[in-house]
Amino acid sequence: MIRLVIPPLPPRLSSRPFPPYAFVPGMHPHPVSGVGGHRYQCDEDAGMQNPSSFPHLHYLAIDLLNHGYYWESHEAWETIWKAAEPTTMRAAFVKGLIKLAAAGVKARQGSSTGVRRHSERAAALFAECDRDATFCSRDEFGITTGQLSQAALQLAANAEQIIDTTECPVRRVLPFVIAPDFAPPVATS
Repeated sequence: MIRLVIPPLPPRLSSRPFPPYAFVPGMHPHPVSGVGGHRYQCDEDAGMQNPSSFPHLHYLAIDLLNHGYYWESHEAWETIWKAAEPTTMRAAFVKGLIKLAAAGVKARQGSSTGVRRHSERAAALFAECDRDATFCSRDEFGITTGQLSQAALQLAANAEQIIDTTECPVRRVLPFVIAPDFAPPVATS
């Protein structure tokens, strides 16, 4: 089987430390509800619910995704998505990012069908955003819908090649990284 190339990591955008493992259902304890989970009975994310923290949360989500923490990335973007007006392109864009992260989780779980389904949905959401002339993902998020749509379509077409169920704390499987066109104003947690 031909494996897709995992690109080198870009510089980090956030200084927040990574968890000790990337959660994969069935492989590790659930971070929040599982005894032994890295956020079990922990309230460390309470400050991240503030809308002013969303740019930093977005950069953290990118770092998490790029480094193989797909579930954790999904959770970070979901916080931003829940705060967005549900019918906006901003919400659709962030939902596309969530779907890319979910594809990474499915790859670690061994589900090529899940990778394909989430990737195709992400590509559709990014295409929807791209058609809306009033929405510019680059201005708000530093990344374009075209780049993300291409990455999502590549995932869908190569779902079987990124499957990796190796039991280990963290494993990068997505054949792309997200690198915003501009640096965050302040690289903090």
